[in-house]
Amino acid sequence: MIAATPGPSAKGASARRAAGAGVSAAALAARRADPDRFLCALFLPQAAREAAFTLIAFNHETVRALGSMQSRAVAGPMAGLIRLQWWREIVQGAAHPHDIADPLRALVAQGRVRAETLLGILDAREAELDGLADWPAWRDAMRGGAGGVQAAIAQAAGVTDPGQLDAVALNGAAYGAGGLARHLDRVLAGGRCPVPDGALAESGLSGDAIRDGATVPAALLPALRAALCREGADFLARAGAGRLPRVARAAALPGVLARRDLARQGPAPAARGLGDRLAVMAAMAFA
Repeated sequence: MIAATPGPSAKGASARRAAGAGVSAAALAARRADPDRFLCALFLPQAAREAAFTLIAFNHETVRALGSMQSRAVAGPMAGLIRLQWWREIVQGAAHPHDIADPLRALVAQGRVRAETLLGILDAREAELDGLADWPAWRDAMRGGAGGVQAAIAQAAGVTDPGQLDAVALNGAAYGAGGLARHLDRVLAGGRCPVPDGALAESGLSGDAIRDGATVPAALLPALRAALCREGADFLARAGAGRLPRVARAAALPGVLARRDLARQGPAPAARGLGDRLAVMAAMAFA
């Protein structure tokens, strides 16, 4: 039997660590698992930050469903699909226990975040597990996944204008593309295949082969990175250069990191440098 979630003891230990640190379990999880988005969330209005931490932690849980080669070796893609279905039920109101399940359900129940946005994130993860056939499928998954995370954060912060939400989501999608370009070798080596099968076919590879542990030739990585950078730049171009209101701008801050990542067009150190952090700060201080 595949365990879909941490057991009660793990859940309790996480809550105790959070309490001891004087922060919520969601904030602790967000800071540990996704320091980029955690940093950006600090520029949101204080009333929206806890919601953002919950959404960042939720996103991390959905990504965790994608990369376990050990589970895949036993159960194929069903291991990830079961985990994603479990979270889908939480979004729809099921009382499954998890540190962030209660605050996530509350965001939906209170109307602060649209359930369809969260379900779109899960749809994007399922699409990756099923295999992304081509670049249009990849764009849809990136827009719903990484883009959906930022759109949900914007909703929780009170952004309702459709044009602003779309711009925020496109910045989020660009950040997702830039993140893949930065970490592509590590992502593929971990058993995820967040690139289209069509981009692999000429090398005789497939997404299933990579998810089953096949090694991607190093010579293929530059071409894949270049394609991801082109796609990310297109997301940014579609987002437009118009100035967003301050709250929406804060929700779109990962786009600042995207511009820097996409300009590198290559692998980067795992840890962010001072320049990246200052760029995020400057985007809010001087724009």
